[in-house]
Amino acid sequence: MIDVKRIHAILRAHSLTPTSIGRLVHLSHSKMSKVMTGEQTLPSAAVGIIIRELGIDPNWLFGYEGDPEVVRYMKDLVHKNEVEKLEAKIRELKDELGDVYKQLAEERRVK
Repeated sequence: MIDVKRIHAILRAHSLTPTSIGRLVHLSHSKMSKVMTGEQTLPSAAVGIIIRELGIDPNWLFGYEGDPEVVRYMKDLVHKNEVEKLEAKIRELKDELGDVYKQLAEERRVK
């Protein structure tokens, strides 16, 4: 189930009204009103439209990640390959730093 706070956050972020998002996801005014009060849930087709049309991160929308007040978008996510490249660079820098510390320790011993 999608938390109503997240739907409200989407409305604020996109300057939408419940009626306008209802039109986007093909829901009647009364159905959308019930969704906004938490009386009913969004149908899966409507959720799919929100994710696709507005570019919303599904993990955020379903409440698995992120602040419910701050919409998270798919375009803002970092691809796994990029994360792996950055992690490799971090490991490389840690190794270099370790070598520098060893060198400093050796110089201190020699003094």
